[in-house]
Amino acid sequence: MRLVLGSDLHGYLPKVPSCDILILAGDLLPETDQERFIDQFLRRWLNDVPAKEVVATWGNHDDQPFRRWNYKLRWHLLIDQSVTLAGLKFHGTPWCLPVGRWAWQAPEYVLEKIYAMIPDDTNILISHTPPHGICDKTAPEKGSENVGSFALRDRLASLPNLKLVVCGHIHEARGQSGIVMNVSSVDRDRNLRKDPWVVMDI
Repeated sequence: MRLVLGSDLHGYLPKVPSCDILILAGDLLPETDQERFIDQFLRRWLNDVPAKEVVATWGNHDDQPFRRWNYKLRWHLLIDQSVTLAGLKFHGTPWCLPVGRWAWQAPEYVLEKIYAMIPDDTNILISHTPPHGICDKTAPEKGSENVGSFALRDRLASLPNLKLVVCGHIHEARGQSGIVMNVSSVDRDRNLRKDPWVVMDI
């Protein structure tokens, strides 16, 4: 089964390679006119992508959906919810630690409760934030700090059937460590990468 993975599009809608499942890990929208972007651009793009299924969650820059959740688009939008596709259980969660006045943010003690809701039999986790210490280091000018969630890192250790964690949020930390993949589609300056998608077979 072919997966195409991406995160942090920030309003870019690049061409998607043909796949079975497209996974989007949040920060999908531009900073302004998010309602219009969803209705006029994201909807059309999702209808046209050459993927059998699309599974997504939001991120901290997707603040309009924080106020309105009921967009009817061609995807499985997972807000602390799960869906089973092709025999794999996907769970999506949009939250991250506070980094300013954005959406989908909470302190660690709240994240601990949110991540406790991840089902034990989850196979693929879609989390906007990375776990602490894994694909989460900021650029040197931002302190070269690990800014992922401790609560998420601890929860991952207790999920016995986990095959893949798809995240983003820290653009400059794109890469893979074990089963964790930061698939940010833009660089630290929010320019679309030449290779915005990660393609893998599972």
